[in-house]
Amino acid sequence: MFHVLVVDDERIAVKGITLGIDWSDLPIVEMHEALDVKEAKHILETKKIDVMISDIEMPGATGLDLQEWLRTHSPHTETIFLTGHANFEYAQQAIRLGSFDYVLKPVDHERLKEIVAQALEKIKSDQVQVEFNETYKTYYNHWVSELPVLIEKFWQELIAGKIPLNEDKLMRSFQMYNIPLRTDSTILPILISVENWKEDLNARDEEIMEYAIRKAAAELIVEDGQGCVIQENGSSLVLLYTPGGIDRESVRSKCEAYITACNRYFQCSLSCYIGEKSEIPRLLKKVSDLFHIERNNVTKSNCVLLEIDNSESQSNKPQSLALTDLQVLLEAGKKSELIQRVQETIDRMQFAEVGAESVEAFYYGFLHLVYLVLHKKGLSVHGMISSQELQDFGTATRSLNQLRNWAVRTAILCCDYMNSHLKDVSAVTGRVCHYIDEHLHEEISREEIAAYVFLNPAYLSRLFKKETGLSISEYMLKVRMEKAKKLLAESNDKISSVAEKTGYTHFSFFAKMFKKYTGFSPQEYRKSFQRTLD
Repeated sequence: MFHVLVVDDERIAVKGITLGIDWSDLPIVEMHEALDVKEAKHILETKKIDVMISDIEMPGATGLDLQEWLRTHSPHTETIFLTGHANFEYAQQAIRLGSFDYVLKPVDHERLKEIVAQALEKIKSDQVQVEFNETYKTYYNHWVSELPVLIEKFWQELIAGKIPLNEDKLMRSFQMYNIPLRTDSTILPILISVENWKEDLNARDEEIMEYAIRKAAAELIVEDGQGCVIQENGSSLVLLYTPGGIDRESVRSKCEAYITACNRYFQCSLSCYIGEKSEIPRLLKKVSDLFHIERNNVTKSNCVLLEIDNSESQSNKPQSLALTDLQVLLEAGKKSELIQRVQETIDRMQFAEVGAESVEAFYYGFLHLVYLVLHKKGLSVHGMISSQELQDFGTATRSLNQLRNWAVRTAILCCDYMNSHLKDVSAVTGRVCHYIDEHLHEEISREEIAAYVFLNPAYLSRLFKKETGLSISEYMLKVRMEKAKKLLAESNDKISSVAEKTGYTHFSFFAKMFKKYTGFSPQEYRKSFQRTLD
């Protein structure tokens, strides 16, 4: 609903408009009246006036003066001027000041009502447009804020081969995302590979730091929006747009400065792998080549590597590795000698500049030794360390330094684990006995007990027999029968209840085992004990 203000120094003229015209069929909630400009300004400051009908010629300030003021203080108000003179200058000035229309006196009421209706329709239309503009502005701002994410997703899908290399579609994407490229433009890919964090980071902190590394790359390597930095296969990938060629030495210098900054501010070591510029159809192949080079580099760290330099380097053929001496030292539990030999072996690999396959071969070979030696001694690998921590393939094989850290840590854990468990066998036997006592009412197996003490079932059986003189099954039978004898002699429990409390679900089997152990049936044993008491 709308508010209308009528301004005229003649009260009869004002009443003639407000009361003399039937406004009921228009969406007008209230008609306001003013007899001069001062009164009109007061109403305009206190009410939201949608349409103002004003005389031009009034004593003191004129309607044109009011319109000038209105442009600043109530610019949304539409003005319809009234005047008793057909003066073209008035009309011209009214138009210049932005009035909606101009009506001569005496006023034709039907004509004025028609003009007011038109003004109201214009206001409605303007409001719809304003609402649309506000909505558009909101979503446009949201789209602009999300633009970096959308650009990253575009490049990720293009590199993954999910976007057809259609010239028209590519050009539309470039225009939509404001990417300054053509379909025949060239791009220089740079792979950033984080090799090591100097501080222990959880998954969330590591993700935050990798985001910081990408932001730093955008600032130090990419200039003037001529490129972007995206996340790709767990690493960061810089795409430099090179419409007018590029100075590779300049890029190398930027990457070196970037590595230095990351070492200092993010406490990490990383390397930059600079590829060769290529047109978009060959970009997927170029990025794949960089990942291959990064995967095969296990000797160089914290440096800039050019794809062309790598192609001229040695082929990094796999090296044969003798691990027999490591097995002997591990079986003997000689921790210091084992650590020294592990480090010497990896130092030789460093000197020979071996490739990724040799690193993987050592990793799997040493991991096999750990399983072999522990199982040979009847110990569970998972009692030493979780499988996830032990088999951290991705981290351990990333470089020779990380392989060294993993192998030394595993060697220390393994030697300490063997020494502590093999020296304190009596404690293991005690835990087995306690477990059996606590679970006597259940059906328990040798495998369950072995899992409880983290030992191989066969080895546990040998150890328990050596410590107690009984097998595990013989010990369990003895404990159950002694408890059954006690219950039969000292309680009035039903024999079936005694069977359940000693771990037997079938009464007949309990009776059979009890007679075999004592020479009496459960009923005979209870009667015999009662006669003794009498």
